[in-house]
Amino acid sequence: MEDIFGIRSFASKFDRQVWGLFGASIVGVLGSSLVMTFMSIYMYESLGMSMTQVGIADFITTIVGAAAAYAGGALCDVYGRKKLLVAGLALQIISYLLISLAIDTKVAIPLFILTLAFNSFNGGLYRAIPDVMIADVVPAGELVEAYGLLRIGSNLGWVVGPVLGGAFLMVTSYGNLFLITGLTTFTYLLIAVFLLRDTMPKTRPERFRLRDIVTVASDRPFLMFCLIMLFMTIPYQQMYTLFSVYASSYVGLDNFSIGVLFALSGLMVALFQYSVSVRVGRHPMTSMLALSAVIFAFGFSLLSVSTWFFMPFIGMAIITTAEMIWSPAASTMQANLSPERMRGRYFGFSGLTSNIGWAIGPLFGGVLKDSMNNNVPALWVVVGAMFLVCAVAFLGFRRFVPDRMNSSREAAKEKEMEAPLKA
Repeated sequence: MEDIFGIRSFASKFDRQVWGLFGASIVGVLGSSLVMTFMSIYMYESLGMSMTQVGIADFITTIVGAAAAYAGGALCDVYGRKKLLVAGLALQIISYLLISLAIDTKVAIPLFILTLAFNSFNGGLYRAIPDVMIADVVPAGELVEAYGLLRIGSNLGWVVGPVLGGAFLMVTSYGNLFLITGLTTFTYLLIAVFLLRDTMPKTRPERFRLRDIVTVASDRPFLMFCLIMLFMTIPYQQMYTLFSVYASSYVGLDNFSIGVLFALSGLMVALFQYSVSVRVGRHPMTSMLALSAVIFAFGFSLLSVSTWFFMPFIGMAIITTAEMIWSPAASTMQANLSPERMRGRYFGFSGLTSNIGWAIGPLFGGVLKDSMNNNVPALWVVVGAMFLVCAVAFLGFRRFVPDRMNSSREAAKEKEMEAPLKA
């Protein structure tokens, strides 16, 4: 049958493992966004926690997940990608069931936070493994496109998940919602068991050693990359904290409109991410990362101009454009900087540092808002300025990155040259 629309040739471009991970990303994010979108609201309104307590709970669970991210990455170098993925998913199903039980039995707040931390730990164990698998099986010249495809899957799940979660909450309890998420995670587990294969290279470290983290941290270019990414995550996280408060309290958007606002971002990614990724792959990754930081700065700073009804939607569209450049470029740079023998450890270390940024973000946003006496224009200018610092840092970082690691095309050429030698 003639491939009129090029669908068959496009599908055959990537390894079957990539398409399995694409489907798994849809299911995984759909399930987690069903419940986690409403977690802060539940803790504040139903458990009676103050926003400070909610922020502390967020910080604790994110830090636990950060530690697990490195452990999971390191262990998958020793025991295999698939084993860690399956183990993490199985443990996360258990933790979702425990959270459901904790909600239904109305446990004490410290115990509830402990169950959330257990869930965050389990998620951290396998969160980076799909990215590691992509780096294992995809040729260097196609990494940007493959990571873009994975991000499309995640955003398809993100568009659907919160809407379904809100609909389910109209007819069932929040505790039962975690049971549904347990079922979606079980589906992810089935995909991992029956459709995915282990992609671990034959060369591997003999055993898991905590001191290997020092080895990774001593890789100067990789450490610099991780630190810039950590710093960039802090202002980016305001998209999920201060942005929502701005849209609600200052612009006057209702909950439905805020839901549409974030759905706009997911829809843009689903429609345009792949074509953006193709274009990103034609340029040095450091240039693309710097460009994304500049666009982020413009999008967030624009919010300081006015509280017009459509301003959050314009800002979100600009911010999402920056995301579509940032995400595949960052993942590709991470893969290019990671040696094959220790790829899991490198990805785990990156997950550790980025999660620290995610943990600091909400606390930074709260302190920034309170310290400026709700001066919204000045607040967004500070956030925008932080992104500009990151743009300068990425341009300076280029001096420390060999061309073969900074360009997907150069990396592909190097792999092609190495192939005959290995044969």
